[in-house]
Amino acid sequence: MKSKGIVALAVLLASLSGAGCATWQVGENGEMPETPRRIEAPNILDASGDESETVLRSALADSSRRILVSKKRRHLWLMEDDRVVFDAPVAIGRDTIFRYNGQTWDFSTPAGRRVVQGKETNPLWVPPDWHYYEKAVERDLEPVRLTASSRVRLSDGTRIEVRGNDVGRVNQYGNFWPFTPGAEIIFDGKIFMPPFGTRQRQIPEVLGTHRLFLGDGYLIHGTNEEDSIGSAVSHGCVRMNNEDVEVLYAQVDAGTPVYIY
Repeated sequence: MKSKGIVALAVLLASLSGAGCATWQVGENGEMPETPRRIEAPNILDASGDESETVLRSALADSSRRILVSKKRRHLWLMEDDRVVFDAPVAIGRDTIFRYNGQTWDFSTPAGRRVVQGKETNPLWVPPDWHYYEKAVERDLEPVRLTASSRVRLSDGTRIEVRGNDVGRVNQYGNFWPFTPGAEIIFDGKIFMPPFGTRQRQIPEVLGTHRLFLGDGYLIHGTNEEDSIGSAVSHGCVRMNNEDVEVLYAQVDAGTPVYIY
C-alpha cells in the first residue's frame, strides 16, 4: 500500500508540472501550500475587438520577457517565450467619460503596446485636477485653485494659507497648522486644490507599495483598496494587490514591453 501511495503522489506532481497548468509557490520556510495557484494563460479568444486582437497577437508572437494585461478577463501575466512566469488579477479603468468646465477626461485603460519607463517603491500619488473636479461634482462644491501666495479668509475668521511646501490653516491667534496629506480641504462650500509641489498634493498609500510607469500618466500600481481588484473602477491605471505588484516589480526592468488588450 505504501508503494502505491508514493506512485500516486509522483503521478500527481508530474501532472501539475505540465506547461500552463499550475505553479507551486513555496513559503518563506520552504513549506508547500495546500493547493497550487492556477495559471490560465492568455488566449486569442480573449480579444474583444480588432484592435485588441492585433495587440494580443503581437504579444503572443513576442518572445521577450513581457507583461500582458487582459481588460476582458481583468488579469495580468508576466511571460517569457511561451512560458507564464507570474500572473495575478487586476483592476482596470472604469470606461467612463468625465466632463467639467469644458474639459474632458477618458477614464478607460487604453489598449496598445507600452513599455515600462521606470519603477518606484512607496509612491506618492499627485492627484490631477480632475480629482478635485470629481469631488466638486459629487458634493456640489466650488473648486478653488490655490497658488504659492494664496491667503483665503474663511467665514469663521480663520484663513487658508500656503507656506513653502505646506497648505495649512491659520487660526485667530496666527498659529499655522498644515493639513494632513490626503485629507480633502473643504470649507464654506468650496474644495481647495493644493498647488503642485506641496505635501498636501502628494498623497501616500493610494498607489500601494510599488508602481511601474507606462507613460502618459498610466501606471501599474498597488492599492489601498484591494477589494477593488477584479473590477473596472480605476481612472485608467492597472491596479494590483500589493503583494502581487511587489512580485512583478522585482521581475521586470525599464524597457519591459507591456501589451494591454
